[in-house]
Amino acid sequence: MKHFLVIGLGRFGRAVAEGLTEAGGEVIAIDTDMSLVEDIRDRVAVAAQVDSVEIEALRAVGAAEVDAAVVAIGEDFAAAILTVAILKELGIKKIIARANNERERRILELVGATLVLSVEVEMGQRLARSLAADVLDLVALGNGISIIYWNADERVIGRTLGESELRSRWRLNLVAVRPAGQENLDILPPPDYVFQRGDVLLLVGADARLEVFNK
Repeated sequence: MKHFLVIGLGRFGRAVAEGLTEAGGEVIAIDTDMSLVEDIRDRVAVAAQVDSVEIEALRAVGAAEVDAAVVAIGEDFAAAILTVAILKELGIKKIIARANNERERRILELVGATLVLSVEVEMGQRLARSLAADVLDLVALGNGISIIYWNADERVIGRTLGESELRSRWRLNLVAVRPAGQENLDILPPPDYVFQRGDVLLLVGADARLEVFNK
């Protein structure tokens, strides 16, 4: 079993933590906001209120033993920088961080992030490069987990997220959707969101599940 650390339990971080758990990983999920920790406690192996810039606090929850860490701190970029640097000091070989722009991406790479995701920017770039394939692109997170950018098809078109079988049948987690004809990305849409032709979905799951889904 692979072990993961997810830091920051906003909508993006929570989706990643739940996706990794459902894909068979053991997840340590941390945030400084206790309400966010409580919300995910039953969905992951360990959930704790921890300040990620405190190296001893990270050691105490077992951060140094994980196979990969995901830094999903959205608003406090200074904390994200310090967190990546500390994770590198702990010897974590794979550190995935979220950036809001190209400048943040460069800084995070300089301090030790091995993979930086700019979710909205990268999704727009992939859409521009695509030639209307069902799977627009795939981003490997490592350890048998990936994210795909997928054009909605008849399996979900006309259904709500709650009615779709993305989780119940395919064991995939929807991180975000770019509605047809729109530029903005909707992170974690509500259960009553109705999928339309032209929607692009950002899905995370085990590679084996994604392979079956794509077939």
